[in-house]
Amino acid sequence: MTSESEATPSFQTPIFPIALLDLAENFYTCRKLNKSALYQRCKISPEQVSRSELHISGWQLRETLRCCKDIARPGSPLSVQLADYIPITVPGGMFGLASFTAKDIHQALEVMIEFAHTVMPAYRFERLDVGGRCHIIIKPAMDFGDVQFLLDEAVCGYFLNLRHFAQFSDPPIQVHHSHEPLGEIADYESYFKAKFLFSKKTMEVIFEKHHLGQPLYTHNLSTFNEVYCNLKSTSHSVSNVSTSSKVKKYLQLRLANSQSTSICQIAEQMNISERTLARRLHNEESSFAEIKQQVSVDYAKLLLESTEYPICKIAHICGYNSDSNFSRAFKGSTGQTPKQFRSAQ
Repeated sequence: MTSESEATPSFQTPIFPIALLDLAENFYTCRKLNKSALYQRCKISPEQVSRSELHISGWQLRETLRCCKDIARPGSPLSVQLADYIPITVPGGMFGLASFTAKDIHQALEVMIEFAHTVMPAYRFERLDVGGRCHIIIKPAMDFGDVQFLLDEAVCGYFLNLRHFAQFSDPPIQVHHSHEPLGEIADYESYFKAKFLFSKKTMEVIFEKHHLGQPLYTHNLSTFNEVYCNLKSTSHSVSNVSTSSKVKKYLQLRLANSQSTSICQIAEQMNISERTLARRLHNEESSFAEIKQQVSVDYAKLLLESTEYPICKIAHICGYNSDSNFSRAFKGSTGQTPKQFRSAQ
């Protein structure tokens, strides 16, 4: 067990919603165990127990997961066991309500991508569309040590909760994990009604194009509009989005739609001049060229993994005017040529 002294300051910061404590409490109740042992080990304060304090720290979240791991039943994957005790709208609040009152899967995913990091800051979320599929890319931003893979599975499971609110036809949603399975793959697929693939380079949840138009049973236009507006007005992260993040998002969308990714196009879309855009990026210790190359390489990696496009086509899609320039940029970023990267799949 990691000692408290190993916890970083970011782990001690109370940045996770208190609703996540429900997970461990419910699991302890199910296992007929005294929750006081949980509170003592995780240093849960009386204010947190009573919910007058609305957050737990990253360190406390990690310890609750370790506690659950220690009392889990053998055999079944722990993420499957825990899923039975997590409210399907966790972490709840306006974010959960907006997600499940959306019009359809497409709108629900837009909300989840835009606001998920406000309640799960241990990850970064991106959406990329490739070949008719919607890829939700999930990137860890904190290290949870021995329970990292468990948390990875739980976070992916939140997107899979959409199955409770819409009818999905085959082929099923796909889930890709970078680790080996923590139990029988059949157990994951039976519970979550999705196709699971492990030991992949990228953690992602993949929706087919026909999934996106599926209406949600729980859609309520007035509720959605009210809650979404509240989210927009109260989310500090939305109002303080960096210029670099905005440029990255615009580039991703334009690549996916086969549109020009020049700085003039991005500046125009942001309603500022090229000089202003360059200056703002410089102030953030970044540049348009750096961001564009990283976005292009990330998109190329996704195409190499999920399509059979020839490398010359991928180079063109990602905005490179020659295969050699593409290979040079790709190897400089990943340490592998595009061919080597694809062969390692």
